[in-house]
Parts: sequence; structure tokens; C-alpha cells
Amino acid sequence: MDSTTYPHVGNLLWAPEFHEINGKLYIFHAATPDEFFKEESHVMELREGGNPSCKEDWSEPKRVVCPDGSDLCEAGKEITLDMTCFEWEGDYYVIWSQRQFLPKDLGAWLYIAKLNPQEPWKLLTDPVVLLKPDYGWSNNHTFVVEGPFALPRENKLYVTFSGAAIDTSYVVGLLSIEKGKDLLQPENWKQGNYPILTARSVESEYGTGHNAYVTDEDGTVWNTYHARPGVEGVRSSGIRRVHFDIDGAPMLDVTEELDLSEAFAQVETCVVVR
Repeated sequence: MDSTTYPHVGNLLWAPEFHEINGKLYIFHAATPDEFFKEESHVMELREGGNPSCKEDWSEPKRVVCPDGSDLCEAGKEITLDMTCFEWEGDYYVIWSQRQFLPKDLGAWLYIAKLNPQEPWKLLTDPVVLLKPDYGWSNNHTFVVEGPFALPRENKLYVTFSGAAIDTSYVVGLLSIEKGKDLLQPENWKQGNYPILTARSVESEYGTGHNAYVTDEDGTVWNTYHARPGVEGVRSSGIRRVHFDIDGAPMLDVTEELDLSEAFAQVETCVVVR
């Protein structure tokens, strides 16, 4: 997408996400003044009482910076994108994908930091490497982990992410951490050794990835994601109800046909003691 709305944002507007922080609405997205190799994470703030559909009610995109005010990385050598925000145990955090291209392409890694809720374009802590594309399934055609999104549950925090290229090999992996653990210590996180959503999960859905969650008025969690309808299909949007296994982990591959029938929503058992 080409844009001339702001002088410092030229094109390649990627992966916008709405996030509410202390009662205010923000958009996290990636942007660049010109070329791909200068793609960086930005934040826009909706003015108090503003209309989200009115561009004049949004602030200019502000580039996310480190606690000392310096850039997250050097534009032209590294990029940052897919930044997501969430609250956990009273603090706000961001996780994003960062890739070094020069002097050597190291692939895309996930980073995490605490966020300043008063100025959400500023980090409160230095970035910490959370995850590298260690498994083969996150190295298909390119070595990338990206598209993180948090799913807080009662006693555990889950973060899904995408790995590999955005072709038919694109998949969704899972990270988790127990309540009370320090999120900024990578050793406290557990990574599943196999992706939870792949081209093998649902028939005719290939390249599943870059997912996010929404919760409806009934409390049901839904997974939104990219997928290709067929090997040669273009990337399209999908949505499916999220189920949870006996340990509480999200299950993204349970289709409507496998869902619980309304007829069995309530089951009664009669026990006769003789």
C-alpha cells in the first residue's frame, strides 16, 4: 500500500492491530518512509473522545523506541514488524519480530520488552530475545518467526506466532508461560516442538498463519488467521472458534464439524446403587 498521509510514512503499511491501554485506543503497525529494508514498528493514538474511523482523530505514527530514546534497530540494516501488545499481571508488554539483514541475514527473531503505558511508543526495558527459528518447520524456505499474539488465560499466558515463509509452508507455533514467572527471562517460556496449525490441520487450507484472537459477547474466543484455499490460492482471511485441551492450551484445528453437538451440550447420568 502506498501512502502519502504522513511525510515520514511512504508505503508498506503492515499488520495493524488495535490495542486498548489504560482506557485509550492505539494502533500498532509497521511502516517505512520508502523501502522494505526500513520497515519499523509504529504506534498511533486515538484522541480522547475521537472517532476511530476518522483519520483526523488519530495522531501521526510514532516510531517505537528503546528506554533511552534510541531506535529499536538501525534502519536499512534491520527491520521490526508485527508488534503486538498485551497486559499480564498488571504490566504491559510488547512482542515483535526483528530481522537483521546486514552485514549478515540472521533471520527473524521474536523480541519482548515491557511497555510504558503512558507513552506506548516507548519501552520500559531493553529488548530481550524471546525466540529464534530453531525448529525445521520455522525454517521452510526462510528462517522466520513472526506474527506473535497473546492469549491470556487464568493461570497461564499463551503466545502464538508464525514460522517459515508465507507460502503453503506457513504455520502457527505456540509459546506458554506460567503465571508468576518473569516474562523477560526466556528460560521461563516453553515452546511446543510442533506447530498447532498447519496445512495438514484442515483440508484445503494451506499456509495458515499470522493469527490473532477476538472474544465475543458470550466469552467465546475466535481465531482469525491467513490461509490459502488450495495450493495455488491467494492468501485469504479465516475465522474459527478456539477450543482448549484438558491442560488449557488453545486448539486451533477443531472445525465446526468436530464441534460439540447442541444435543449433547447437557448430559445427565443416573447412578443406581444396589
